[in-house]
Amino acid sequence: MIGSIALVAALLAATPADRPRATLPRAGEPDLHLDLHGFEMPELHLDLPGLGLLAMRDEDEDDEDHEDEASDAGPSDRARRERDRIERQRDRERRSRERWRSRFGSDDESFSEQPSARATGKNGAAALAVKGPVTFRLRVQSGEVEVVPSDKPQIALSVGGVPITGEVQLLQFGDRVEAEFSGRRQLRRGSLRVELPKGSNLDFDSTSGDVSVQEVGGDVRVRTMSGDVKVKGARNADVQSVSGDVTVSVTGPRLRLHLVSGTALATTADPAVQLAFQSASGNLEWSGVCAKGCHLSTETVSGEIKLQPDASKSSFQLSYASHSGDLRDELKLEVKRAPRRKHGMGGWVEAVYGKGEGVIECDAFSGDVIVRKK
Repeated sequence: MIGSIALVAALLAATPADRPRATLPRAGEPDLHLDLHGFEMPELHLDLPGLGLLAMRDEDEDDEDHEDEASDAGPSDRARRERDRIERQRDRERRSRERWRSRFGSDDESFSEQPSARATGKNGAAALAVKGPVTFRLRVQSGEVEVVPSDKPQIALSVGGVPITGEVQLLQFGDRVEAEFSGRRQLRRGSLRVELPKGSNLDFDSTSGDVSVQEVGGDVRVRTMSGDVKVKGARNADVQSVSGDVTVSVTGPRLRLHLVSGTALATTADPAVQLAFQSASGNLEWSGVCAKGCHLSTETVSGEIKLQPDASKSSFQLSYASHSGDLRDELKLEVKRAPRRKHGMGGWVEAVYGKGEGVIECDAFSGDVIVRKK
C-alpha cells in the first residue's frame, strides 16, 4: 500500500491537459479552517501520521543500492559505507522520535503554562466546573474514547479498563481544557468517557483505538493512525486517518476528510457546504444538499466516490476527471462535455444539475464516481 501512497501527490495533481478548470467558479469561497477558539487548523495535504515512512522507505532503497555497490568494493570502502548506513539509520530514528514528540509530547517535558483552574480526582475520574463551552484537547496512545454532551456546566472524565495508579487532573487554560493522567498529558491505554458542555470543541490525537463524538455540537478535529472515527452532530469537522472507517455528520459548512484507506460516510446539512476529501484507496459516500456556494472537492487514487445529493434542493456543476474510471449517473445530469474515448476508459466529463449554482469536482485515477438520488 505504501508504494501506492507514494504516487498520490503526482496522480492527484495530474489532470487532462485540456481540462479548463478555470471555467468552474472559485471566487469568494471561504477558507476551510475550523474555528477551535485559537487553534489554527493545518492545511489539508498528504502529510498524515505515519506517512513519514515513505521517506524512510526511499532511504532504505538507497541503502540497498549502497549495499550492492559495496559488494564490489574493498574492505575499507565497505567499512565506510557500513558506518554511513548506521549513521543514516540513527538519523531516521532521531527524526522518528522528533515526530512522536511533536504529536504527543514527551512524558517528562515540563509545562511552563500555569492553569487558571484545575480539578483533581482519583480512581480514574475527575470533574471540572466551567462557565460554558470549551475547547477540550485530548491525547491518547491507545484505547477507546467516547465523548458525549452534558447538560451541566462541567467537564466530567472517567477512565476504565485499566488501573490508574496516580491522579487524574483536568487543567484549564482560558477556554482550553486538557486532561492529565498520572502526570502525563496523554492516556496510554484504557477506555475513556468524557462529558463536555453542549457546544464545546474537541481537539483529539490518537495512535490507535476508536473515537466516538456524539451530539456535542462544536467543532471537531481528529488525527489518528488507526481505529474507527464516529462524529455525529458536530458543527464543523476535520478528520485525518491512516486506516479505519470514518462516519461524520456536520451541521456547519466545513468538512475535511483525509484518509489513506477505509471508507468515509459523510452527511452534511448546509447547502453551501465546503467539503474536501482526499484519499489513496479510501471510498467516500456523501449525502446532503449542494446548492449556491457549495463546493465539494474529492480526490482519490483508487477509491470510489458515491454522491447522493438531495434532488429537490440541489443545484450544481459537476466535473469528473479520471484515467480509467467511469461516471455512473442515476440523477439524469445534463452532460455538457463527454470524453472522446474508446472502450469507456477514462476522460473528463462536465455536467450540470438544475441551475448549476454549486460546484462538485471529482478526480480519480482509477476510481468510479456514482451520482444517485438521495
